[in-house]
Amino acid sequence: MNIIRKKEIVAKGELTKTPFNIIQGSEILTKEDVDILLPLTAELQETFKKTQVFRTRTEMEVSILNDTKYPTPSSKYWQAMREQNVMFNELVMLSYEYRKKLVEIKKIQRDIPLEKDELEKELKQIELEKEMFVAKNQERTAKDRIRELKAWSEIKEREASLMSKNELADVDNHQLISYVKRWIKQSMHMGGTGSPAERQNLLGQLHSGITLCIKEGIMKNVLDGFPEEIQDTIRAEYQLTKK
Repeated sequence: MNIIRKKEIVAKGELTKTPFNIIQGSEILTKEDVDILLPLTAELQETFKKTQVFRTRTEMEVSILNDTKYPTPSSKYWQAMREQNVMFNELVMLSYEYRKKLVEIKKIQRDIPLEKDELEKELKQIELEKEMFVAKNQERTAKDRIRELKAWSEIKEREASLMSKNELADVDNHQLISYVKRWIKQSMHMGGTGSPAERQNLLGQLHSGITLCIKEGIMKNVLDGFPEEIQDTIRAEYQLTKK
């Protein structure tokens, strides 16, 4: 009588019980260690599924797109686009690696029944299990890349709603304003700290940026949003009239 075993259905990016069975069947752990591990199987499967792979939305908003480095909707939008593009390119490359991995798995599965030497067959089985675990990690990585791609898309949509058509047309159309606002904020935060080289570099960028903004007639856009005392200090230093 043939017994038909129901195939275990596992979603992409989730972990099967196989790695735990492999650990249990190996000699790497003592019986006492195995007894500790087995009750944690379900918890570790959940950990594998939920653990952070790439940046959380909080890290994206606060750490990457912080208001000092990216002080305008335009600067946040274009940085989000760069981050999204990197993430997408990495997803494409991972897809190639995953396809190669699946072929490698098929080759090992093909070779195992043909192997006459029992030890070589055992080695191929171990390699198969390892490659399948690697593939499962690739699936999890891809799943989290999709999550971050979607988050960057949401951020771009939010910032785009605050931008003009001109700002959305090209990254350079608002970059000067964004950079000078950034350098002003950084100089405010730096105060009297920082090495001489750091201060010289920052103040050099700030002076060049303000000079160009004055030439382009956009200093009002740069100063908007800063405390009045900061605006007055910059106007006095560059002999600007308050309009």
